[in-house]
Amino acid sequence: MNRLTLRPILATAAAAIVCLAMSPRPGATGNLVPFVERLVAAAVNMTPGGPEPLGRIDIVIERWSTEVERANLLRTTIDSGPARLLPALRTVTRRAGFVQSPGRHGLGARARERRAQNFQFAQEIKTPTGRQVVIATDQHLGFGEPARTPPSSDYEFTLIDIRFGPDGVGVGKMAPESNVAYNKEKKTIELGNYRTLPEQLSAVRSELWRPSHPRLAALTQP
Repeated sequence: MNRLTLRPILATAAAAIVCLAMSPRPGATGNLVPFVERLVAAAVNMTPGGPEPLGRIDIVIERWSTEVERANLLRTTIDSGPARLLPALRTVTRRAGFVQSPGRHGLGARARERRAQNFQFAQEIKTPTGRQVVIATDQHLGFGEPARTPPSSDYEFTLIDIRFGPDGVGVGKMAPESNVAYNKEKKTIELGNYRTLPEQLSAVRSELWRPSHPRLAALTQP
């Protein structure tokens, strides 16, 4: 093969190598999403001896829910009651973000690995003392909990209600649809018995997403 014939082959191979190097790795495409906010917290289990740390929780909010999505959940709560929230939530076709949490104990080493679960609803409410973030998902969120007996489906409505103080540090609690109530003043769904529920997310703090890589930063430019 002469040098003239070999040149285009080498050029094609070089171009392929460059494209491969610049392309995102499999499973890393989520890093290209311009997140709105990331909440970092410690999952805790309240015991008679005090809070027991279970591991780090990352709540990545990719977008706030639209007015249409909010109105649909509110209307469902008011007209049909909390029992219809799961079917209403599952009509949302685009996720609002995901929760990365510790796995479950008692199910083997693989089950204890950190896992990511999507949520379909996210709303921010300004309050006189700080702010409130309400998140709803169609999956059971069992932060570090033991294996449940008998086993049940992971598809169940779960609401996370995080309330921040003036210092920007929040406390999060979560419960199924039976604990969900409509707050007419705030025009949102939230945990109706928030004060009586155990703390499950401690020292919740906000971390704004600031991409360090030039390719990622370019994606967030207006």
